[in-house]
Amino acid sequence: MRGMFEDNLGAAVLAAGALGTAAFGIVEGLKGWRIIGEAGFSTLRRMLAMLMEALTAAYGPDVERLLSAQYRGDSRELARIIRQGARLGLSPRNAAAIADAVGVVPAAALVDAAAAVEAGRELTPEQRNVLGRFELAVDARIESAMTLALDRYRRTVILAASLVAVVIALVMGRELGVPPHESLIVGLAAVPLAPVAKDVAAGLKAAAAALRARA
Repeated sequence: MRGMFEDNLGAAVLAAGALGTAAFGIVEGLKGWRIIGEAGFSTLRRMLAMLMEALTAAYGPDVERLLSAQYRGDSRELARIIRQGARLGLSPRNAAAIADAVGVVPAAALVDAAAAVEAGRELTPEQRNVLGRFELAVDARIESAMTLALDRYRRTVILAASLVAVVIALVMGRELGVPPHESLIVGLAAVPLAPVAKDVAAGLKAAAAALRARA
């Protein structure tokens, strides 16, 4: 009983966890590959399509390349860049279309406020209120778009890491003479176990100790 719980099962859990960690590391190294590194970016681009004209006005024609490059880096910095670009790029020429897409403030009111900002005039309380409501709405759109995009990215990474873990487990299992079905089980369990492998192994040891105490 002790051997089964401590030596075999506990070691298998730790090995599977290590395999999962290695698989995540391999996938992390493949972020330069667009199918992984940009997973979810199309969701972000679709949900923020109404802001692209403002972002282009703020950052230039290569804005999509800028956002794509930042997407593979710090997500908080990407949100800041989009938020700042939406504010800087707002103008009387694109305000009506953006207001219609966001649907929180009247188009004419946002155009009037944007014109006042562009002309350098002091804003009226009404114009400040319009801009404040618009910015809050844009912030909410950005946060929801980032959440959905990053969720798709995480699911893609987990799937890719699972595939890598299965392949490694099957290859190593064949080299070590382990039956394919056992190698497959280890590979499939590797990614879910990676974050908690040590805790699970410790729990198995505690269970084995409890069983020995009762014997």
